[in-house]
Amino acid sequence: MKFLFILSFKNIFRNHRRTILTATGIMIAVAATIFGKSFIDGEFAPVVQNVTDMQTGHIRIVTEKYREKERLMPVNTTVDYKAVESAAEGIDDITLIRPRIKFGTLVAKGDEEVDGMMGFAMLPEREKSFAILKGITLRKGEIVVSEKFASKHGINVGDTIVLITQTAYGYLNGISLVANEFFATSIEYIADYTVFLHLDDAQELLALSDNRASEVLVYTRDIYKSKPAYLKLREALKDKSYYMLHWEDDSSMLQALKSAVSIMFIVAMVIFFLASIAIVNTMVMSLYERMKEIGMMKAMGLKSGSVYRIFFFEALIIGFFGSLAGLLIGLGATIIGAKVGFDYSAAMKSVELPITPIIYPVLSWGTNIMGFLMGLISAVISSFFVIGRIRKVNPAEILRE
Repeated sequence: MKFLFILSFKNIFRNHRRTILTATGIMIAVAATIFGKSFIDGEFAPVVQNVTDMQTGHIRIVTEKYREKERLMPVNTTVDYKAVESAAEGIDDITLIRPRIKFGTLVAKGDEEVDGMMGFAMLPEREKSFAILKGITLRKGEIVVSEKFASKHGINVGDTIVLITQTAYGYLNGISLVANEFFATSIEYIADYTVFLHLDDAQELLALSDNRASEVLVYTRDIYKSKPAYLKLREALKDKSYYMLHWEDDSSMLQALKSAVSIMFIVAMVIFFLASIAIVNTMVMSLYERMKEIGMMKAMGLKSGSVYRIFFFEALIIGFFGSLAGLLIGLGATIIGAKVGFDYSAAMKSVELPITPIIYPVLSWGTNIMGFLMGLISAVISSFFVIGRIRKVNPAEILRE
């Protein structure tokens, strides 16, 4: 066996051109597969992040009445988020609970009314991974508006902004907040119509007690394995008249994205399959060109099994080095793409969805390993196609030719 492996290794370097062309085909297929899958992951990962941050969580809890009138953002029907926290204490998979209040409000700077906006209230210490406000410190008594909104209305750091809205009891109330930081986002409707404030300030403005929120978003370790936590939490809160929604059961954008991810996974598998066919085809063509060589080996006394092992080892070695080169190129392209990004701002200008217009390919060892194994396994599979051919070769006929 060792002798056959060494012979195979020497055979590879006997015809440099054929070896380089075969290895290059494998390299291109592996690199394209790795980068393509990384690009697809980079396209959808931030969208899922934005949607779960802004809208759905992994589990969403509201009241029945709020669900019915959600478009109006009612503030007179709320969830006791501290009761949700107590119910979640014994559920290990739950990692984060975010109480939120969303409400319609008029925004004014001094005596000048600015606009009708959506107030988005939160507890900042629980929103550190919130993509839109990353790096921004929101304190009680402060408000955060977008850079675009601030520029449009002449709002500077330190300016006082007044929010006026209807309380949970139906009377008008207002609160003065200071704009100390601005957020940047390319998602138009958030930049134009959303202001962020501390949950305590919203509760004061809306005349709500300190344990109340219009919705509670619950997060688990893995969004795709969050169903058991949802079922446990629903059981723990069964005495409450809350409406609980698991993201998979929601007919929301995230559900549509899940379908899109499934479709893109199928596309990735098609790319994988086509790349595998290309590798197999390249290897088989290379092996079929060597029938005379096979005849000579059999004439020298090598049995069909030994001849096949030589071809198998050659395919394995070429597949390994071609796949390794493809892995390094795909990995390098992904790392560069992850730093530079692919800007689709112009194409997405009119898209009113929480989609980041700059796509950064996601580096994943799972994708890298899959691409490498694809090249290696496809190369090895190609050697199977010559087994029958090797057995049929008649050394006498080959040598006469």
